[in-house]
Amino acid sequence: MTGLAVVGDSAPGEPEPPLALLSADAQAIREHTGVPASAFAVRSRNAGELSVALRSLPDEVEAVYLTGADPAKARAAQRDVAAGGGLPVITEEETAAIAMAAAVLVRSRRLHVAPFAAKVVVAGSDTMPLLVPLLVASGIGEVLAWRRDDAAGYPLAEIARNATAVADPAGELGGSALAAPERSARLLPLPGLFAAVRRGLVARPVNDPLYQLDVHRACAHALTTLTPVDRLLPELSDPDLAVRVLDAIEEALRPRGRR
Repeated sequence: MTGLAVVGDSAPGEPEPPLALLSADAQAIREHTGVPASAFAVRSRNAGELSVALRSLPDEVEAVYLTGADPAKARAAQRDVAAGGGLPVITEEETAAIAMAAAVLVRSRRLHVAPFAAKVVVAGSDTMPLLVPLLVASGIGEVLAWRRDDAAGYPLAEIARNATAVADPAGELGGSALAAPERSARLLPLPGLFAAVRRGLVARPVNDPLYQLDVHRACAHALTTLTPVDRLLPELSDPDLAVRVLDAIEEALRPRGRR
């Protein structure tokens, strides 16, 4: 049974996503979490073609993890495919932002700074648009978005002064900045998200790119509770990973009077 499809997308003229790499992701998900997963590589010029490719996946596919696609194209295809009760699509942008938000929360906690008192700078915020609102939703008191175009008027060194953490989604700063999560770390929210999809808990996207910010925030907080003392993020092999993330999603979506 296919269950979760790990789908790599590329545009014509770009290198096709290595099927071996996608297969390794699917194998890691199967071996460490028990979630049935298979790998597929597709090629599309725009969101419409990507939507067609995703709808053409085998009937056994219950949800898609979409990686390698341009974020804007991925979000548009996600909305298109899910419209009218279609196939749920989880994008790499979502899982990467969740993992990065969790790393920021862990860094803040280890510095003994409460989230509401933390100052976080997101350098290259345009490369991961979901991260800034996710950090705000996660309780970070001050979140500053910085892009390279801001450098002339707002030097990063000045903006980042006294920051609790500097998140670097573009992976260019080095030093003590938190770089974008590695490929394996981006898989961390998937088992719990897939379980939530199977239970019909995850809202389907309409037109709002932040349509399930509560779900993303719950995932990030769940990852922080599982992180070992010598790491910034938990491991995919953690036996409690899927259950803890699913429980957090259920709690976040429960009507306020029933929490």
